[in-house]
Amino acid sequence: MPSAEPGFATFGVLRTDGARTAAQVAEVIAAEVRDWVRHTPGFVSSRVHLGVVEDVVVHRGEWTDQDAYRTSFQDSPAGGPLHGAAGWPGVTGATVFRGAPVPGIAGPAAGRPPGTVVVATRHLSGPEATAALLGLLRQSGVWKHDVPGFVSATPYVDAEGRTFVNYPAWVDMAAYDAWMADPRIPAGQQEISRLEVAPPEYLLCTVVSDIVAPRTGGTP
Repeated sequence: MPSAEPGFATFGVLRTDGARTAAQVAEVIAAEVRDWVRHTPGFVSSRVHLGVVEDVVVHRGEWTDQDAYRTSFQDSPAGGPLHGAAGWPGVTGATVFRGAPVPGIAGPAAGRPPGTVVVATRHLSGPEATAALLGLLRQSGVWKHDVPGFVSATPYVDAEGRTFVNYPAWVDMAAYDAWMADPRIPAGQQEISRLEVAPPEYLLCTVVSDIVAPRTGGTP
């Protein structure tokens, strides 16, 4: 288990020229995290994903707070290889979201390792729209609590309150497919679309690496 609760997170998205490149990029990121990132002060966890439809790699990093992220990673000389990921061979595009987690929804499979996730990035007009979107998410939790195979949905909001990343997770693809077949999903999406100022980005992914910080006082 992680040694601390996350108070800050990043989602790095690397678009690549093919599935083989994406797999190689994912391996390099996971290796860097295992070798040194996980041992830095304030690191909580790292999860690496591969896109199902698109040849993308998504890396979610969790930290105790933004200062720890800056000191241990963003400004660290050791981060050279990862800092330059946008220029790696075969990488065609790169974006990074930085923000704080907000209390989300736990499903009946809470605590089980996720196999399938969605990284849904939404662009909003400001904090009021973000608050409204969080309200819709909480309302939907009434029925989502009981959906088989649903692990959790954690929202993240940037400092300006204009970019919102929702991160729902399921135990596997079958659970995700059953979720998407529920007629309440499209109805909820219509409500959300009224709050957006630009089209959302929706990345369906599988989890390929899950690394946590060493336990305090224990073995790595």
